[in-house]
Amino acid sequence: MAAPFLIKAVTDLLADIPASGKALLDVSCKEGDVLQAVAPLGFTVRGTNYEPTGPSQNGTPIDYGVDLLKPLPYSDASFDVVLLVEVIEHLENHRIPIGELARILKPGGVLILTTPNIMRLNSRFHFFFSGYHKTKRRFIPFETPLDQAHRFHNYPIDLPILYYLCKQNGLAIERIGNSKIKGFSRLLFLLFGFPVQFYTWYTLQLREKDPQQKHENQQLCRWLLDSRTLMEDNLVLRLRKIDRSTGTLH
Repeated sequence: MAAPFLIKAVTDLLADIPASGKALLDVSCKEGDVLQAVAPLGFTVRGTNYEPTGPSQNGTPIDYGVDLLKPLPYSDASFDVVLLVEVIEHLENHRIPIGELARILKPGGVLILTTPNIMRLNSRFHFFFSGYHKTKRRFIPFETPLDQAHRFHNYPIDLPILYYLCKQNGLAIERIGNSKIKGFSRLLFLLFGFPVQFYTWYTLQLREKDPQQKHENQQLCRWLLDSRTLMEDNLVLRLRKIDRSTGTLH
């Protein structure tokens, strides 16, 4: 079940998107709590789950047996909005699902993606002392069968890699949503926020010699230097699919 603050973050990012006549897909929707929250907005909603079978969810169509590491069972440009809420960190391959989600989105369509935020200073602090990032359920019990490994956060993704995969598939970050911020994260930002922001800017801008890459880094810096990226427990992103016929966002 998605945390209430994440459900609110998703609905907030959908609030200014006209819903009438728009098709929305919640990928790996689990118990359907996010779908129940967004349905009143007016979208025509649908969900998927990895399990081969499962219960109906208040009349909402759910497609079971959908494996995100394989081609999705939908035609190109089928949906106006796609949700991927706390899923990508469970997948051993990130390239395939990002490509498939971009494929089934209409030009100008919206992808809302949330995932544990390993870019936050709290996670970086934890990594410095332990050698691994801080994410919920990070370590998998070693007796876990391989076909059950997807239940754990074995594959957290950092923002630069996510940015790259999305860009390669015609998805551009449009907004960062609001997640939960712990008191310790606020303290770390107060103590180390500016040095981290400066060093990130220095490495991506001043040290980069290639003009084209420097321009790309400038776009990435906008999100890496955001205080929410450095403090919030979860990365909450709204991305827009570029209309390749015009090269613009709708």
